[in-house]
Formats: sequence, structure tokens, C-alpha cells
Amino acid sequence: MKLPFLILSLCAVVPAHADIYKHIDASGQVTYTDRPVKGAKRLDLGPVATPMVRSGNAAESAHRKASVDTTPSSFPRVDAGVQRQRDNVRRNVLEDELHTEEQALTDAVTARKDGETLRPGEKVSSPAYIARLDKLDSNIKLHRDNINALRKELSSVK
Repeated sequence: MKLPFLILSLCAVVPAHADIYKHIDASGQVTYTDRPVKGAKRLDLGPVATPMVRSGNAAESAHRKASVDTTPSSFPRVDAGVQRQRDNVRRNVLEDELHTEEQALTDAVTARKDGETLRPGEKVSSPAYIARLDKLDSNIKLHRDNINALRKELSSVK
């Protein structure tokens, strides 16, 4: 009774590994597959990351962590000047969006004030009046939330 369970549990622990192939057809379409295809190139993905097992040896643990966290030497690098340009473009886009949202908030607050005016035959307790103000309030909240998110994003731009 315990033997099938033991075999099943051992199978679950064995890491799976498959070769990956990259194929580019005549029209330039790239396809990745686990089956060899004529004209496809086998990709060398390096060692497969496996779950870390706690060990009493701190030096060994640190070495394993460093080997998993390091960036491969073949990883593309971005020139500092190019990255500064990208950051500047990103900052400008975010600042434009922030300005647009601040204007939209001003318009939403004005619309809310205008929406408070009772229409003929309308009462403060009428469902239409309450629904109109709720919609206007939610619009104001949306723009305030967007402004907060944009400010937070801008604070993280270098």
C-alpha cells in the first residue's frame, strides 16, 4: 500500500528538463518548441534553477544564491546615456499625464459643483440626484487616484 505512494512521491521530486528549439520560418515567424524541427536550433539555456534546500553551511548557501542571482555575461547591457534618454522620455510622458489628470480633476470638481444644482422637480433625496452625485464623486476619486499613482511613479524615475 505504501510502495505506490513512495514511488509517486519520488517521481514528483525529480526535476523535469526538456530541450528547447527555436525555429524561424520563411516569413520570419519565430516558433519555440520542445521537439526538434528541421532547421531549428537547439537553445542552450544553461543550468536549470532548482529550489534551494536549506543547509547548515552558510558559505555553501551564499555561493548557491550568488550563482542563481547573477546576470549572465551574454545579457544585453544598455549604455548609461541611452538609459538616461529613456528615463527622460518616461519622466516627460508621466509629467504630461499628471498635468492632464490634474486638469481632468479640476474639471470633475467643477462638474460636481454644477451637478449639485437641483433640476426641476428633483429633491435631494431623489434616486436620480443621488446617483448623479455618486457618479461625479467616483469620477473625482478616479482622477485623484490616478494623480497619486502618477506622482508615485514619478518619484521612482531616476
